[in-house]
Amino acid sequence: MTLPSDATFAPVEIQTRTGRTLQVREYTLDDFRPLVEMYKGFEPKRTAQGLPPPDVPRIAQWLDRLQQKSRALLAWDGPRVVAHALLCPISEAAVEFTIFVHQDYRCVGLGTALTRLAVAFADRCGFAEVFLTTELSNLAALRVYRHVGFQVTSSFGDECEMKLVIAGSSSPQARAA
Repeated sequence: MTLPSDATFAPVEIQTRTGRTLQVREYTLDDFRPLVEMYKGFEPKRTAQGLPPPDVPRIAQWLDRLQQKSRALLAWDGPRVVAHALLCPISEAAVEFTIFVHQDYRCVGLGTALTRLAVAFADRCGFAEVFLTTELSNLAALRVYRHVGFQVTSSFGDECEMKLVIAGSSSPQARAA
């Protein structure tokens, strides 16, 4: 299952709490190398459910697989990718969301802004629900997700699943309800 290709994401600028202006746009194949570069310097590695992979060959393989079944938004600071948000369909009505923010850009509002943009993009793609899994120890991420409107639906071990029902969703499933 793939995301609809007819839904588009127009590039936008966002401002961090530190006053830095970043551009957010949808991933294209030309962005592959800058995205690999972000992950090369990403820390900590393998702490979020084993991701991101620890070395360049595995990072490249992982990203190649992801781009085949998902759509992604990238946050750019000039020529540098600083965050990566993914939407991967799990059914006709639901999409799984994952986000990675480079350590130099955490705690400045980027994660919240990019999460909101990804949810809006999921809505434009026709999805009614967004799911994610995070570790219970990742308090910053839990705060962001709750702030955006996600609610914990289940927990298992040291992880929890969260869900956001997209209000006013443009999905056929939401309109039929």
